[in-house]
Amino acid sequence: MIDSMSEPSKTKVNMSRNGDGEKPRMVKLGELLTLDAEPERIDNPADETFVTVRTKCGGAVERVIKDGKIPVAFTGYRIHEGQLIYSRIDARNNAFAIVPSELDGAVVSKDFPVFRVDERKALKSYLMHFFRSGRLQYAIQQYSKGITNRQRIKEEVLLSFSILLPSLEEQRRIVAVLDRADAIRAKRRQILADLDELKQSFFDEMFLSDDFPIVESGDLMPVMRNGLSPSKRGTVIARVLTLSAITQGKFDVSAVKEGTFDTEPPADKRVTGQDFMMCRGNGNKSLVGVGAYSNKDYPDLVFPDTIIAGRVNTDKILLSYLEMVWHSGSVRNQIERSARTTNGTYKVNQQALSRISIPLPPIELQREFARRVEAIAAARAKVERALALDDELFAALQSRAFRGAL
Repeated sequence: MIDSMSEPSKTKVNMSRNGDGEKPRMVKLGELLTLDAEPERIDNPADETFVTVRTKCGGAVERVIKDGKIPVAFTGYRIHEGQLIYSRIDARNNAFAIVPSELDGAVVSKDFPVFRVDERKALKSYLMHFFRSGRLQYAIQQYSKGITNRQRIKEEVLLSFSILLPSLEEQRRIVAVLDRADAIRAKRRQILADLDELKQSFFDEMFLSDDFPIVESGDLMPVMRNGLSPSKRGTVIARVLTLSAITQGKFDVSAVKEGTFDTEPPADKRVTGQDFMMCRGNGNKSLVGVGAYSNKDYPDLVFPDTIIAGRVNTDKILLSYLEMVWHSGSVRNQIERSARTTNGTYKVNQQALSRISIPLPPIELQREFARRVEAIAAARAKVERALALDDELFAALQSRAFRGAL
């Protein structure tokens, strides 16, 4: 399955301007959408299901009320299956969705306007592909230029934006093409998820069933050091990692920004393939202390003071094993217990991170695991390359679809 899905898809595109010969026209969204909810007083919010809309057209989902927080009565809307809903605040981030059946009868605040789609003119699936394409997002961003990022996009503004509207038959054809291309991308993403699960399965099989000696992390990473944060008055320009480079489950070399320093950052503040990098502080307790490693040196990348790097003694422990055991429940519990908070930010220091108890299997067993991880990484890289090409194709199809060239 991996081999068959690691080659770029070759979706055929009908390049004719109009599949049915009918010329598409530009219309305002106001011709297709009608406000479809009356304000309602929600007197018993504790008994209601609340809804929010994810960005990037990620769907309408239940909004979980945090423990200890009691919702107060408010005036909002009651939503129903099939309606189109969006977030005034996050419209610039493509927060649009069709209400699913399981959220029928749920409630939202008035920052989530609700519409009925005129299905005699437009398919809901066509509209959602339009929202995903980014064309409306760009128009909204241009409209909001120079205004704070929290600018609300009100209903009358949204309805004033234009969309290219072909016939219903042509909309169905466009949706079918985009759905097929998107399905290929979804399958490839599932393969990547399956490969990640395979890695975890190997780890569980090899290391969870036996009792291994327990050692402190300081014995495995005897030298730890904080990174170097940029200076606003600095004149030396360098590329700096952001925290997301190490907090997403694996090292992301693309998570960088440009920074300035007072002097040239020294070699021990640069990313190397011998270090395990850990998050020193985060507002999210589940991310503090999270770690990852780079499989190669990046002498042009500086890691900031919000990251602690530990030089790993590879005679005792391999990075591939350390990364997996560091994500385990027992290690996470130790890190979170040692975290201290000030002003809402959880922090750990070198001393706390050097006292984490870690099971240490024989090095040969770790090497066998590393070989399996390497094979998985090679397969993953192949699928990722194919997915990148599919993403390019999908973006091209979207561009053509909404300018009448698909």
